Amino acid sequence: MLLIINLLVGLAFVSGAVAVFIALPSRSAILEAHDLEVASRRSALLSVIAREQYIHEARTIILRNRSHVEHHDEWVTKLRSELDELRSDVGPDGASRLGEIGTTSQELSRIFSTAILPAIDRQDWGEVHRAHERANVLVDQMTEHADALASYFDDQAMQAEHSATRFVRLAVIFAIAGNVLAAALALVFGRNLWRSFSMPLASLELVAQRVAEGDRSARVAPVAAVELGVVAGVFNRMLDALDRASIALVTAQRLAAIGRVAASVAHEINNPIAIIRGYLKRMRQEAQTPELLEELMILDEEATACQRIAKDLLTYARSPAMEPGAVQVSELLQDAVERSEGAPSRRSSEDASTVVVDAEPALLSVDPLRIRQVVVNLVKNAREATAGQVDEEAVEVRGRRHGTDYRIEMLNRGKGLSTEVRERLFEPFFTTRRDGTGLGLAVCYGLVTAHGGTIRAEARAGGGSQFVVDLPDVLIDEESEKQERE
Repeated sequence: MLLIINLLVGLAFVSGAVAVFIALPSRSAILEAHDLEVASRRSALLSVIAREQYIHEARTIILRNRSHVEHHDEWVTKLRSELDELRSDVGPDGASRLGEIGTTSQELSRIFSTAILPAIDRQDWGEVHRAHERANVLVDQMTEHADALASYFDDQAMQAEHSATRFVRLAVIFAIAGNVLAAALALVFGRNLWRSFSMPLASLELVAQRVAEGDRSARVAPVAAVELGVVAGVFNRMLDALDRASIALVTAQRLAAIGRVAASVAHEINNPIAIIRGYLKRMRQEAQTPELLEELMILDEEATACQRIAKDLLTYARSPAMEPGAVQVSELLQDAVERSEGAPSRRSSEDASTVVVDAEPALLSVDPLRIRQVVVNLVKNAREATAGQVDEEAVEVRGRRHGTDYRIEMLNRGKGLSTEVRERLFEPFFTTRRDGTGLGLAVCYGLVTAHGGTIRAEARAGGGSQFVVDLPDVLIDEESEKQERE
Protein backbone atom coordinates (compact mmCIF):
# COMPACT_ATOMS: atom_id res chain seq x y z
CA MET A 1 0.00 0.00 0.00
CA LEU A 2 2.72 2.46 0.99
CA LEU A 3 4.80 1.47 -2.04
CA ILE A 4 1.85 2.12 -4.37
CA ILE A 5 1.23 5.53 -2.83
CA ASN A 6 4.93 6.38 -3.13
CA LEU A 7 4.95 5.35 -6.80
CA LEU A 8 1.89 7.44 -7.63
CA VAL A 9 3.26 10.42 -5.71
CA GLY A 10 6.59 9.98 -7.49
CA LEU A 11 4.84 9.86 -10.87
CA ALA A 12 2.91 13.03 -10.05
CA PHE A 13 6.12 14.73 -8.91
CA VAL A 14 7.98 13.72 -12.09
CA SER A 15 5.07 14.84 -14.26
CA GLY A 16 4.96 18.17 -12.48
CA ALA A 17 8.72 18.62 -12.74
CA VAL A 18 8.72 17.85 -16.48
CA ALA A 19 5.72 20.14 -16.99
CA VAL A 20 7.60 22.95 -15.25
CA PHE A 21 10.73 22.12 -17.23
CA ILE A 22 8.75 22.40 -20.47
CA ALA A 23 6.69 25.40 -19.35
CA LEU A 24 9.72 27.56 -18.55
CA PRO A 25 11.22 27.55 -22.09
CA SER A 26 7.70 27.82 -23.53
CA ARG A 27 7.08 30.92 -21.43
CA SER A 28 10.47 32.32 -22.44
CA ALA A 29 9.68 31.70 -26.11
CA ILE A 30 6.29 33.41 -25.79
CA LEU A 31 7.84 36.43 -24.04
CA GLU A 32 10.59 36.56 -26.64
CA ALA A 33 8.02 36.49 -29.45
CA HIS A 34 6.14 39.33 -27.79
CA ASP A 35 9.31 41.40 -27.40
CA LEU A 36 10.24 40.76 -31.02
CA GLU A 37 6.79 41.86 -32.21
CA VAL A 38 7.20 45.05 -30.21
CA ALA A 39 10.63 45.54 -31.76
CA SER A 40 9.13 44.94 -35.23
CA ARG A 41 6.52 47.62 -34.66
CA ARG A 42 9.17 50.02 -33.39
CA SER A 43 11.31 49.25 -36.46
CA ALA A 44 8.36 50.05 -38.68
CA LEU A 45 8.01 53.29 -36.71
CA LEU A 46 11.53 54.23 -37.76
CA SER A 47 10.36 54.42 -41.37
CA VAL A 48 7.54 56.77 -40.30
CA ILE A 49 9.94 58.97 -38.32
CA ALA A 50 12.39 59.10 -41.22
CA ARG A 51 9.56 60.22 -43.54
CA GLU A 52 8.46 62.82 -40.97
CA GLN A 53 12.00 64.23 -41.01
CA TYR A 54 11.86 64.40 -44.80
CA ILE A 55 8.33 65.88 -44.81
CA HIS A 56 9.45 68.85 -42.72
CA GLU A 57 12.38 69.39 -45.07
CA ALA A 58 9.99 69.29 -48.03
CA ARG A 59 7.62 71.80 -46.38
CA THR A 60 10.56 74.12 -45.73
CA ILE A 61 11.35 73.98 -49.46
CA ILE A 62 7.72 74.53 -50.47
CA LEU A 63 7.17 77.41 -48.03
CA ARG A 64 10.65 78.80 -48.75
CA ASN A 65 11.21 79.77 -45.07
CA ARG A 66 12.52 78.30 -41.85
CA SER A 67 9.14 77.72 -40.13
CA HIS A 68 9.55 73.89 -40.02
CA VAL A 69 13.19 73.76 -38.95
CA GLU A 70 12.31 73.24 -35.28
CA HIS A 71 9.91 70.39 -36.08
CA HIS A 72 12.56 68.86 -38.31
CA ASP A 73 15.07 68.86 -35.45
CA GLU A 74 12.52 67.25 -33.04
CA TRP A 75 12.01 64.31 -35.41
CA VAL A 76 15.77 63.95 -35.85
CA THR A 77 16.18 63.74 -32.05
CA LYS A 78 13.30 61.26 -31.73
CA LEU A 79 14.82 59.06 -34.45
CA ARG A 80 18.16 59.06 -32.63
CA SER A 81 16.42 58.07 -29.36
CA GLU A 82 14.55 55.19 -30.98
CA LEU A 83 17.76 53.92 -32.57
CA ASP A 84 19.52 53.91 -29.19
CA GLU A 85 16.70 51.94 -27.54
CA LEU A 86 16.57 49.34 -30.31
CA ARG A 87 20.31 48.60 -30.30
CA SER A 88 20.04 46.37 -27.17
CA ASP A 89 17.40 44.14 -28.85
CA VAL A 90 19.07 43.36 -32.20
CA GLY A 91 21.87 41.14 -33.40
CA PRO A 92 24.92 42.15 -35.44
CA ASP A 93 22.94 42.41 -38.73
CA GLY A 94 20.22 44.50 -37.10
CA ALA A 95 22.81 46.73 -35.40
CA SER A 96 24.43 47.34 -38.78
CA ARG A 97 21.11 48.44 -40.26
CA LEU A 98 20.43 50.70 -37.28
CA GLY A 99 23.84 52.25 -37.83
CA GLU A 100 23.05 52.82 -41.51
CA ILE A 101 19.74 54.50 -40.57
CA GLY A 102 21.48 56.73 -38.05
CA THR A 103 24.25 57.67 -40.47
CA THR A 104 21.76 58.37 -43.27
CA SER A 105 19.65 60.53 -40.94
CA GLN A 106 22.69 62.58 -39.98
CA GLU A 107 23.65 62.95 -43.63
CA LEU A 108 20.08 64.01 -44.50
CA SER A 109 20.11 66.50 -41.62
CA ARG A 110 23.51 67.82 -42.76
CA ILE A 111 22.26 68.39 -46.36
CA PHE A 112 19.19 70.15 -44.95
CA SER A 113 21.20 72.49 -42.74
CA THR A 114 24.21 73.14 -44.99
CA ALA A 115 22.73 73.01 -48.46
CA ILE A 116 18.97 73.46 -48.60
CA LEU A 117 18.53 76.18 -45.97
CA PRO A 118 21.41 78.40 -47.26
CA ALA A 119 20.15 77.93 -50.87
CA ILE A 120 16.62 79.01 -49.80
CA ASP A 121 18.08 82.02 -48.07
CA ARG A 122 19.93 82.92 -51.34
CA GLN A 123 16.87 81.94 -53.40
CA ASP A 124 19.11 79.65 -55.40
CA TRP A 125 16.36 77.30 -56.54
CA GLY A 126 18.63 75.24 -58.73
CA GLU A 127 20.80 74.36 -55.73
CA VAL A 128 17.66 73.65 -53.70
CA HIS A 129 16.48 71.25 -56.39
CA ARG A 130 19.81 69.40 -56.51
CA ALA A 131 19.99 69.15 -52.72
CA HIS A 132 16.41 67.90 -52.60
CA GLU A 133 17.26 65.10 -55.04
CA ARG A 134 20.11 63.91 -52.82
CA ALA A 135 17.80 64.09 -49.74
CA ASN A 136 15.14 62.05 -51.50
CA VAL A 137 17.64 59.26 -52.18
CA LEU A 138 18.75 59.25 -48.54
CA VAL A 139 15.14 59.01 -47.32
CA ASP A 140 14.55 56.00 -49.56
CA GLN A 141 17.66 54.35 -48.11
CA MET A 142 16.44 55.02 -44.54
CA THR A 143 12.99 53.56 -45.17
CA GLU A 144 14.52 50.56 -46.93
CA HIS A 145 16.74 49.81 -43.90
CA ALA A 146 13.81 50.33 -41.49
CA ASP A 147 11.56 48.00 -43.47
CA ALA A 148 14.32 45.36 -43.62
CA LEU A 149 14.82 45.67 -39.87
CA ALA A 150 11.08 45.24 -39.28
CA SER A 151 11.10 42.14 -41.51
CA TYR A 152 14.06 40.82 -39.50
CA PHE A 153 12.13 41.22 -36.24
CA ASP A 154 9.04 39.66 -37.80
CA ASP A 155 11.06 36.58 -38.82
CA GLN A 156 12.54 36.28 -35.34
CA ALA A 157 9.11 36.65 -33.75
CA MET A 158 7.72 33.96 -36.05
CA GLN A 159 10.51 31.56 -35.06
CA ALA A 160 9.89 32.26 -31.34
CA GLU A 161 6.17 31.60 -31.83
CA HIS A 162 6.94 28.30 -33.58
CA SER A 163 9.27 27.35 -30.73
CA ALA A 164 6.63 28.22 -28.14
CA THR A 165 4.08 26.18 -30.08
CA ARG A 166 6.40 23.15 -30.09
CA PHE A 167 6.95 23.42 -26.35
CA VAL A 168 3.22 23.73 -25.69
CA ARG A 169 2.51 20.76 -27.94
CA LEU A 170 5.20 18.75 -26.14
CA ALA A 171 3.72 19.71 -22.76
CA VAL A 172 0.25 18.62 -23.86
CA ILE A 173 1.60 15.31 -25.21
CA PHE A 174 3.51 14.65 -22.00
CA ALA A 175 0.51 15.56 -19.85
CA ILE A 176 -1.69 13.15 -21.80
CA ALA A 177 0.96 10.42 -21.61
CA GLY A 178 1.40 11.02 -17.90
CA ASN A 179 -2.33 10.81 -17.27
CA VAL A 180 -2.61 7.62 -19.34
CA LEU A 181 0.35 6.09 -17.48
CA ALA A 182 -1.09 7.15 -14.10
CA ALA A 183 -4.45 5.64 -15.04
CA ALA A 184 -2.79 2.38 -16.14
CA LEU A 185 -0.70 2.20 -12.97
CA ALA A 186 -3.74 3.01 -10.84
CA LEU A 187 -5.65 0.21 -12.57
CA VAL A 188 -2.84 -2.34 -12.14
CA PHE A 189 -1.99 -1.35 -8.60
CA GLY A 190 -5.66 -1.06 -7.72
CA ARG A 191 -6.27 -4.66 -8.76
CA ASN A 192 -3.19 -5.81 -6.83
CA LEU A 193 -4.28 -3.75 -3.85
CA TRP A 194 -7.74 -5.29 -3.98
CA ARG A 195 -6.20 -8.77 -4.04
CA SER A 196 -3.77 -7.94 -1.22
CA PHE A 197 -6.68 -6.78 0.93
CA SER A 198 -9.48 -9.13 -0.09
CA MET A 199 -7.50 -12.38 0.35
CA PRO A 200 -6.15 -11.55 3.86
CA LEU A 201 -9.57 -10.31 4.93
CA ALA A 202 -11.09 -13.56 3.71
CA SER A 203 -8.39 -15.43 5.66
CA LEU A 204 -9.20 -13.40 8.78
CA GLU A 205 -12.89 -14.20 8.36
CA LEU A 206 -12.13 -17.90 7.91
CA VAL A 207 -9.90 -18.05 10.98
CA ALA A 208 -12.51 -16.18 13.06
CA GLN A 209 -15.14 -18.69 11.94
CA ARG A 210 -12.90 -21.66 12.82
CA VAL A 211 -12.19 -20.17 16.27
CA ALA A 212 -15.91 -19.62 16.79
CA GLU A 213 -16.46 -23.30 15.95
CA GLY A 214 -13.95 -24.32 18.64
CA ASP A 215 -10.68 -24.67 16.70
CA ARG A 216 -8.29 -22.88 19.06
CA SER A 217 -5.26 -23.72 16.92
CA ALA A 218 -6.44 -21.67 13.91
CA ARG A 219 -4.08 -18.81 13.03
CA VAL A 220 -3.82 -16.29 10.20
CA ALA A 221 -1.06 -17.08 7.69
CA PRO A 222 1.62 -14.44 6.94
CA VAL A 223 0.26 -11.57 4.87
CA ALA A 224 2.24 -9.69 2.18
CA ALA A 225 0.50 -6.34 2.74
CA VAL A 226 2.34 -4.55 5.54
CA GLU A 227 -0.76 -2.87 6.97
CA LEU A 228 -2.82 -6.08 7.05
CA GLY A 229 0.26 -7.96 8.25
CA VAL A 230 0.14 -5.84 11.40
CA VAL A 231 -3.58 -6.60 11.79
CA ALA A 232 -2.94 -10.32 11.24
CA GLY A 233 -0.14 -10.26 13.83
CA VAL A 234 -2.36 -8.54 16.39
CA PHE A 235 -5.17 -11.00 15.60
CA ASN A 236 -2.84 -13.98 16.15
CA ARG A 237 -1.50 -12.49 19.39
CA MET A 238 -5.09 -11.98 20.54
CA LEU A 239 -5.83 -15.65 19.83
CA ASP A 240 -2.67 -16.66 21.71
CA ALA A 241 -3.76 -14.53 24.66
CA LEU A 242 -7.21 -16.10 24.56
CA ASP A 243 -5.62 -19.55 24.56
CA ARG A 244 -3.46 -18.66 27.55
CA ALA A 245 -6.42 -17.14 29.36
CA SER A 246 -8.52 -20.24 28.62
CA ILE A 247 -5.76 -22.55 29.85
CA ALA A 248 -5.27 -20.38 32.94
CA LEU A 249 -9.02 -20.44 33.62
CA VAL A 250 -9.20 -24.21 33.26
CA THR A 251 -6.12 -24.58 35.47
CA ALA A 252 -7.57 -22.25 38.09
CA GLN A 253 -10.85 -24.16 38.11
CA ARG A 254 -9.02 -27.46 38.36
CA LEU A 255 -6.80 -26.17 41.18
CA ALA A 256 -9.82 -24.79 43.00
CA ALA A 257 -11.52 -28.18 42.76
CA ILE A 258 -8.35 -29.88 44.00
CA GLY A 259 -8.16 -27.34 46.82
CA ARG A 260 -11.70 -28.11 47.96
CA VAL A 261 -11.02 -31.86 47.86
CA ALA A 262 -7.70 -31.35 49.66
CA ALA A 263 -9.31 -29.33 52.43
CA SER A 264 -12.00 -31.94 52.90
CA VAL A 265 -9.49 -34.81 52.94
CA ALA A 266 -7.12 -32.99 55.32
CA HIS A 267 -9.94 -32.21 57.71
CA GLU A 268 -11.22 -35.76 57.65
CA ILE A 269 -7.86 -37.48 58.24
CA ASN A 270 -6.37 -34.97 60.66
CA ASN A 271 -8.61 -36.00 63.60
CA PRO A 272 -8.03 -39.78 63.22
CA ILE A 273 -4.27 -39.20 62.99
CA ALA A 274 -4.37 -37.09 66.17
CA ILE A 275 -6.18 -39.94 67.95
CA ILE A 276 -3.66 -42.47 66.61
CA ARG A 277 -0.75 -40.38 67.88
CA GLY A 278 -2.42 -40.10 71.31
CA TYR A 279 -2.69 -43.87 71.58
CA LEU A 280 0.89 -44.29 70.34
CA LYS A 281 2.10 -41.89 73.02
CA ARG A 282 0.43 -43.96 75.74
CA MET A 283 1.69 -47.19 74.23
CA ARG A 284 5.26 -45.86 74.17
CA GLN A 285 5.00 -45.06 77.85
CA GLU A 286 3.82 -48.62 78.56
CA ALA A 287 6.27 -50.37 76.20
CA GLN A 288 8.32 -53.01 78.05
CA THR A 289 10.90 -53.89 75.42
CA PRO A 290 13.26 -51.65 73.38
CA GLU A 291 12.19 -53.31 70.15
CA LEU A 292 8.54 -52.43 70.75
CA LEU A 293 9.44 -48.87 71.77
CA GLU A 294 11.43 -48.40 68.54
CA GLU A 295 8.56 -49.71 66.43
CA LEU A 296 6.09 -47.39 68.18
CA MET A 297 8.42 -44.43 67.56
CA ILE A 298 8.53 -45.31 63.86
CA LEU A 299 4.75 -45.39 63.77
CA ASP A 300 4.59 -42.00 65.52
CA GLU A 301 7.04 -40.48 63.01
CA GLU A 302 4.94 -41.70 60.10
CA ALA A 303 1.78 -40.35 61.75
CA THR A 304 3.60 -37.01 62.22
CA ALA A 305 4.44 -37.00 58.49
CA CYS A 306 0.75 -37.58 57.74
CA GLN A 307 -0.17 -34.63 59.95
CA ARG A 308 2.38 -32.44 58.14
CA ILE A 309 0.87 -33.42 54.80
CA ALA A 310 -2.61 -32.63 56.12
CA LYS A 311 -1.37 -29.26 57.36
CA ASP A 312 0.13 -28.49 53.92
CA LEU A 313 -3.15 -29.47 52.32
CA LEU A 314 -5.06 -27.07 54.55
CA THR A 315 -2.52 -24.30 53.91
CA TYR A 316 -2.90 -24.79 50.16
CA ALA A 317 -6.69 -25.06 50.21
CA ARG A 318 -7.42 -22.03 52.34
CA SER A 319 -7.04 -18.46 51.12
CA PRO A 320 -4.33 -17.19 53.46
CA ALA A 321 -5.22 -14.10 55.45
CA MET A 322 -2.70 -11.36 54.63
CA GLU A 323 -1.33 -9.07 57.34
CA PRO A 324 0.76 -6.59 55.34
CA GLY A 325 3.24 -4.33 57.04
CA ALA A 326 6.26 -2.23 56.22
CA VAL A 327 9.41 -4.39 56.03
CA GLN A 328 12.94 -3.87 54.73
CA VAL A 329 13.23 -6.44 51.97
CA SER A 330 17.01 -6.95 52.21
CA GLU A 331 16.65 -7.91 55.90
CA LEU A 332 13.64 -10.11 55.13
CA LEU A 333 15.52 -12.04 52.43
CA GLN A 334 18.62 -12.45 54.61
CA ASP A 335 16.47 -13.73 57.50
CA ALA A 336 14.66 -16.18 55.19
CA VAL A 337 17.99 -17.55 53.89
CA GLU A 338 19.28 -18.05 57.45
CA ARG A 339 16.11 -19.87 58.44
CA SER A 340 16.35 -22.13 55.42
CA GLU A 341 19.92 -23.09 56.41
CA GLY A 342 19.15 -23.80 60.05
CA ALA A 343 20.29 -22.15 63.27
CA PRO A 344 23.68 -20.36 63.09
CA SER A 345 25.13 -22.58 65.82
CA ARG A 346 24.42 -25.70 63.68
CA ARG A 347 25.67 -24.27 60.40
CA SER A 348 29.08 -25.17 59.06
CA SER A 349 31.32 -22.68 57.26
CA GLU A 350 30.69 -24.48 53.94
CA ASP A 351 26.91 -24.27 54.32
CA ALA A 352 27.11 -20.57 55.10
CA SER A 353 28.49 -19.83 51.65
CA THR A 354 26.01 -21.88 49.62
CA VAL A 355 23.46 -19.03 49.38
CA VAL A 356 24.36 -15.46 48.34
CA VAL A 357 21.92 -12.59 48.91
CA ASP A 358 22.14 -9.58 46.58
CA ALA A 359 19.09 -7.44 47.32
CA GLU A 360 18.51 -3.80 46.45
CA PRO A 361 17.31 -2.14 49.67
CA ALA A 362 13.65 -1.12 49.63
CA LEU A 363 10.76 -0.74 52.01
CA LEU A 364 7.89 -3.05 51.00
CA SER A 365 4.27 -3.34 52.06
CA VAL A 366 3.88 -7.16 52.29
CA ASP A 367 3.05 -9.87 54.78
CA PRO A 368 6.59 -10.64 56.00
CA LEU A 369 5.72 -14.10 57.36
CA ARG A 370 4.14 -15.21 54.08
CA ILE A 371 6.91 -13.82 51.85
CA ARG A 372 9.54 -15.35 54.13
CA GLN A 373 7.74 -18.69 53.85
CA VAL A 374 7.91 -18.40 50.04
CA VAL A 375 11.63 -17.52 50.05
CA VAL A 376 12.49 -20.30 52.53
CA ASN A 377 10.71 -22.86 50.36
CA LEU A 378 12.41 -21.62 47.16
CA VAL A 379 15.86 -21.59 48.80
CA LYS A 380 15.40 -25.15 50.05
CA ASN A 381 14.37 -26.32 46.59
CA ALA A 382 17.35 -24.52 45.01
CA ARG A 383 19.83 -26.07 47.48
CA GLU A 384 18.35 -29.51 46.91
CA ALA A 385 18.71 -28.98 43.11
CA THR A 386 22.45 -28.24 43.48
CA ALA A 387 23.23 -30.70 46.28
CA GLY A 388 25.79 -33.37 45.45
CA GLN A 389 27.35 -31.54 42.50
CA VAL A 390 31.12 -31.82 42.21
CA ASP A 391 31.55 -28.15 41.34
CA GLU A 392 28.72 -26.77 43.44
CA GLU A 393 27.90 -23.11 42.74
CA ALA A 394 26.21 -20.93 45.32
CA VAL A 395 22.49 -20.29 45.09
CA GLU A 396 21.78 -16.60 44.40
CA VAL A 397 18.90 -14.62 45.88
CA ARG A 398 18.45 -11.30 44.08
CA GLY A 399 16.09 -8.42 44.72
CA ARG A 400 15.54 -5.51 42.36
CA ARG A 401 13.23 -2.51 42.04
CA HIS A 402 11.04 -2.21 38.93
CA GLY A 403 9.21 1.10 39.17
CA THR A 404 6.71 0.62 42.01
CA ASP A 405 7.14 -3.18 41.80
CA TYR A 406 9.76 -5.43 43.35
CA ARG A 407 11.22 -8.61 41.86
CA ILE A 408 12.78 -11.48 43.80
CA GLU A 409 14.84 -14.00 41.84
CA MET A 410 16.13 -17.39 43.02
CA LEU A 411 18.94 -18.72 40.78
CA ASN A 412 20.70 -22.07 40.87
CA ARG A 413 23.03 -24.12 38.67
CA GLY A 414 21.24 -27.43 39.06
CA LYS A 415 20.23 -29.81 36.28
CA GLY A 416 17.46 -27.50 35.21
CA LEU A 417 13.81 -28.24 34.45
CA SER A 418 12.23 -29.34 31.21
CA THR A 419 9.48 -27.30 29.60
CA GLU A 420 6.86 -29.88 30.56
CA VAL A 421 7.95 -29.81 34.21
CA ARG A 422 7.98 -26.00 34.34
CA GLU A 423 4.40 -25.89 33.05
CA ARG A 424 3.14 -28.17 35.86
CA LEU A 425 5.53 -27.12 38.61
CA PHE A 426 2.99 -25.18 40.66
CA GLU A 427 0.24 -27.77 40.46
CA PRO A 428 -0.60 -29.47 43.78
CA PHE A 429 0.72 -33.02 44.24
CA PHE A 430 3.10 -32.65 41.26
CA THR A 431 6.70 -33.35 42.29
CA THR A 432 9.94 -34.63 40.79
CA ARG A 433 11.29 -35.91 44.16
CA ARG A 434 10.60 -39.31 45.62
CA ASP A 435 9.90 -37.98 49.10
CA GLY A 436 8.08 -34.82 47.98
CA THR A 437 4.40 -34.11 48.50
CA GLY A 438 4.04 -31.67 45.59
CA LEU A 439 2.55 -29.02 47.85
CA GLY A 440 5.46 -26.68 48.62
CA LEU A 441 5.48 -24.75 45.35
CA ALA A 442 1.69 -24.87 45.14
CA VAL A 443 1.58 -23.14 48.54
CA CYS A 444 4.14 -20.58 47.29
CA TYR A 445 1.94 -19.94 44.27
CA GLY A 446 -1.06 -19.27 46.50
CA LEU A 447 0.85 -16.93 48.83
CA VAL A 448 2.33 -14.89 45.96
CA THR A 449 -1.04 -14.71 44.19
CA ALA A 450 -2.65 -13.50 47.43
CA HIS A 451 -0.25 -10.53 47.26
CA GLY A 452 -1.44 -9.82 43.70
CA GLY A 453 1.88 -11.02 42.30
CA THR A 454 3.14 -13.73 39.98
CA ILE A 455 5.66 -16.54 40.31
CA ARG A 456 7.24 -18.48 37.44
CA ALA A 457 10.10 -20.83 36.71
CA GLU A 458 12.51 -20.19 33.83
CA ALA A 459 15.58 -21.78 32.33
CA ARG A 460 18.74 -19.96 33.42
CA ALA A 461 21.28 -18.92 30.83
CA GLY A 462 24.34 -21.16 31.12
CA GLY A 463 22.41 -23.96 32.83
CA GLY A 464 20.20 -24.33 35.85
CA SER A 465 16.90 -22.68 36.76
CA GLN A 466 15.60 -19.43 38.13
CA PHE A 467 12.39 -18.68 39.96
CA VAL A 468 11.02 -15.16 39.53
CA VAL A 469 8.57 -13.56 41.98
CA ASP A 470 7.03 -10.23 40.92
CA LEU A 471 5.24 -8.22 43.60
CA PRO A 472 3.32 -5.26 42.09
CA ASP A 473 2.85 -1.86 43.75
CA VAL A 474 4.56 -2.83 47.01
CA LEU A 475 7.24 -0.12 47.27
CA ILE A 476 6.84 2.40 50.11
CA ASP A 477 8.36 5.89 50.10
CA GLU A 478 10.72 5.66 53.07
CA GLU A 479 10.70 9.43 53.68
CA SER A 480 6.88 9.50 53.83
CA GLU A 481 6.88 6.45 56.09
CA LYS A 482 9.40 8.10 58.43
CA GLN A 483 7.33 11.32 58.61
CA GLU A 484 4.16 9.34 59.41
CA ARG A 485 5.92 7.52 62.26
CA GLU A 486 7.17 10.81 63.67
